[in-house]
This record gives sequence, C-alpha cells and structure tokens, in this order.
Amino acid sequence: MTNNKSIEITPNVQKCLKILSEAVKGLPSGKLKTDAEGAVNYLDRTFQGEPQPGGGENCPEGSLIIKT
Repeated sequence: MTNNKSIEITPNVQKCLKILSEAVKGLPSGKLKTDAEGAVNYLDRTFQGEPQPGGGENCPEGSLIIKT
C-alpha cells in the first residue's frame, strides 16, 4: 500500500457523491439524516480542495470534523 493518501476525483467518484446527496434528501429527519448530510458536505468540501483537519489522519468519534 502506498503512503500517498490522495485519491483522484474522477467522474465516477463525483457521480457517487451526487447519488449519495440525492439519497440523503430522501431520509426522514433525525440523527442519521443529520450525520449523512454532514458526511456528504465533508466529502464535497474535500473534493473542492479544502484541506482536511489534521491532514485527514483520523476522524475521532463525536468530533466536529464533519460539519453540517
């Protein structure tokens, strides 16, 4: 496994994010929807080139890294 933690944002990866974004809209209100919206927003910001907090090394449970 390479030490490079970059991924290439290909059209397939962008399409997956779009599908997930649409799926989140159909979730009922609640914690799962809030968490899913935060995850999709985080991925979107990352795809736009926003640096990940802590270099993306970890995502501690209960952290505010994934913002909605």
